[in-house]
Amino acid sequence: MKLKEVDRTAMQAWSPAQNHPIYLATGTSAQQLDATFSTNASLEIFELDLSDPSLDMKSCATFSSSHRYHKLIWGPYKMDSKGDVSGVLIAGGENGNIILYDPSKIIAGDKEVVIAQNDKHTGPVRALDVNIFQTNLVASGANESEIYIWDLNNFATPMTPGAKTQ
Repeated sequence: MKLKEVDRTAMQAWSPAQNHPIYLATGTSAQQLDATFSTNASLEIFELDLSDPSLDMKSCATFSSSHRYHKLIWGPYKMDSKGDVSGVLIAGGENGNIILYDPSKIIAGDKEVVIAQNDKHTGPVRALDVNIFQTNLVASGANESEIYIWDLNNFATPMTPGAKTQ
């Protein structure tokens, strides 16, 4: 049974379980074209409202981006001054970059939504995962067995768990 739908050529990520309302973030997919052959890229956040009988999800915010993504995750790491968890959107880009976005700023319509960015990977970032025990730690993977562990408290210097395989 279909509850809601979003018609986008995009990677998607659900907001953390602690968030209310529930959001779905979408980022334009790398190496894909939509039906209009558009080359524009964006990051969009939708609100899941199950009390609304329509199939369409309500778009809360759109941020025009210069990046397209292979992977998008929404980690529960960041807390605001009131102690509310807004999380951090972590995007793996097609040019080897990892971009951290502040979803609360995207929803608020701010222009400065990038928390940090790093292009340490030599190829497209195809895998991302947040450590469930230490949510400030994120693993990323790219081509050629390139794996990094990132501490969101010190994003400039990732750890390498071992040498690349040949």
